[in-house]
Amino acid sequence: MIERSNPAVGYMAEEVFKTYAFTQTIKAGNTLYLSGVAPLRGDLKNLELVGEGNMRAQMEWILEVLKRCLAAEGATFRNWVAQTVYVTSVAEFVKAAEVFTQFFGEYTPTSTLVEVKALFHPQQMIEINGIAVL
Repeated sequence: MIERSNPAVGYMAEEVFKTYAFTQTIKAGNTLYLSGVAPLRGDLKNLELVGEGNMRAQMEWILEVLKRCLAAEGATFRNWVAQTVYVTSVAEFVKAAEVFTQFFGEYTPTSTLVEVKALFHPQQMIEINGIAVL
């Protein structure tokens, strides 16, 4: 069975998911897939960037949203097994990479880091998606 949801975790309004035709979390069996989380919050008329120009602030917001999405399914970062991190600057990412340790502790996932030219919002510096096993 496949279950789709956009948990109310203080991230983006339901209309954003509908407009851009995606789902935040999809559970298939005991696997939970999380769509890319951006440093954004709000609705279509007031979509706010969190941490403009600050990789650390953007990363902290994204990890907090991921943590809340996991909690909505009864999971934690202990269940987080794989992630892909998209950044507009690897150099800026490296300066803030220890933020992962604050959220993950000893339960680190597999990870792929990809530098890209641009992301959804013009000042967005990072986006993370991943998989958890429940």
